[in-house]
Amino acid sequence: MRKSKWIVLLVVFAMVASLGLAGCGGGEEAPDSEQPADDQGDQGKDEEAKDDGETGNKLAEEQVLRLNWNSEPPNLDPQLSQDATSSRILIDTLEGIIRLTKDGKVKQGTGMAKTWDVSEDGTKYTFHLRDAKWHDGEPVTAQDFEYSWLRALDPETASTYAFLGYDIKNAQAFNTGEIEDPSKVGITAKDDKTLVVELEAANPVFLSKLQNSTFLPSRKDLVEKWGTKYGSEAEYLPSCGPFKVTEWEHEQTLVMEKNENYWDAENVTLERVEGVMITDSNTVMNLYETDQLDFIQVPNQYLDKYKEKATIAPEAACFYYTFNLDNVYFENLKIRKAFTMAVDREKIVSLRYKGTRPPAFGFVPPGMPGPGDKTFREANGPQFKDLGTEGMKEEANKLLDEGLKEIGKTREDMAKDVKFLTFDGDNNLQLAQIWQQSWNEALGVNIEIEQSTFKIKVDRENKGDFAFSFSGWIGDYNDPMTFMDMWITGGSQNTTNWSNEEYDKLIKKAQTTSGEERMQAMLDAEEILLEEAPIAPFFYDAVVLAERDYVEGVIRLPLQVTNGLKYAKILAH
Repeated sequence: MRKSKWIVLLVVFAMVASLGLAGCGGGEEAPDSEQPADDQGDQGKDEEAKDDGETGNKLAEEQVLRLNWNSEPPNLDPQLSQDATSSRILIDTLEGIIRLTKDGKVKQGTGMAKTWDVSEDGTKYTFHLRDAKWHDGEPVTAQDFEYSWLRALDPETASTYAFLGYDIKNAQAFNTGEIEDPSKVGITAKDDKTLVVELEAANPVFLSKLQNSTFLPSRKDLVEKWGTKYGSEAEYLPSCGPFKVTEWEHEQTLVMEKNENYWDAENVTLERVEGVMITDSNTVMNLYETDQLDFIQVPNQYLDKYKEKATIAPEAACFYYTFNLDNVYFENLKIRKAFTMAVDREKIVSLRYKGTRPPAFGFVPPGMPGPGDKTFREANGPQFKDLGTEGMKEEANKLLDEGLKEIGKTREDMAKDVKFLTFDGDNNLQLAQIWQQSWNEALGVNIEIEQSTFKIKVDRENKGDFAFSFSGWIGDYNDPMTFMDMWITGGSQNTTNWSNEEYDKLIKKAQTTSGEERMQAMLDAEEILLEEAPIAPFFYDAVVLAERDYVEGVIRLPLQVTNGLKYAKILAH
């Protein structure tokens, strides 16, 4: 992959959860008393400050970083987690086969694998692991990775991210129950320090997938000992990464401390990370402006105030409506298209986000690689129109009229029967209310809004207990497939219950071919996806960050996968 297609920003780690990314959502508001204004300790006081070793800047004596996780991580079991908040904590507390470099590249020696070899045909990887320990002194072994990856693929685990491993030989067949013998899957611990992985076909992005939390190691002995408690509390969270979770008060705070048994502990400067879980934007701003948080994502209503001070970090992420095709209304294509068209994306996004985010007329975000020298978005262009185009209001109403007639319903029926599900937090409510007004003005349907915590919302979507909802997806690796394979028939992330045989064939083709042929299959698949409209893209994301000058060395990549806080440090101030 070319460096130009990565947006590498040395900015502070921030949650995208205030917008509810597929994997991120809000937790309940923590009371202000959890962070009293005068409880600052001695942070920043330093009589004989040490050098940071890179820039020559002096380090603070107390290496404590204070942040807002925003949401409660639903599950810190790496094979069960499915959200960005959990992923970022797991990346900081566990070490995968690889760890992306500071500029977002895959490089040998940065993670648990010291080196690796690849066969000539690109279908066999042999990883040679370094000497490393878990936080309790137990050795990290190749068997830990073999167990964890097979556990993710085991249908009994019900991992929603199992599909990420489908590149591996027989992985999909094992996950779907076609074969039952895990020894037939191409994952083998040859010995304690050697992991051999065989693929179905050569895939140039396979290595970059391994940074995802699904591929992080778990402890077989502790999974068997703790059962469903694994990953649920601080005391049930083993660590082999830069930090370990030492405190976790659910819906309130989560604290990490440096893991002294980490193989690269000498390059970890922070001693402690103190995080709260707050969704109310005014509370967040109050904590930041009273020096109780070291960095934040700037809420929308404060963008004008902070536009000169903030850093905008684009993300490979798309936010969209998810339509449940098992719902009597949204089973109808004409009704889905009417709601897709019945908002003015350009106008709403411009007014709401002050130019920090672009509207979305396709699903795969800008910057993702495409054919030749083009990005995917450049190659496929806009895939639909909305109220910003003349005549769309009339067309949307015509489609809604026809769709309702086909199912024997009226606008009054729809207003009574259909609710829009979104995340908690005032920002999410405000955005939903803008859409509510747009649907009412354009289509004459007043849709009720439901808000829910991320955990409950995802559970409802997985059970099909919704009509349509606000969703988002951030790329797991730098390739369009991270957005396209979500929507295959029966896919674990496909909560729309949409199924299209031609789409499935194109994704399969893209998974087993290369070059222009592979890319064209994904371009064609996106056209089918947006013509069928099980989802309706609305905007591409960016994170607007405000941070203290004394925070240094936290790396923000545009993907869900990030280096987190390993290299973060607090300068003397």
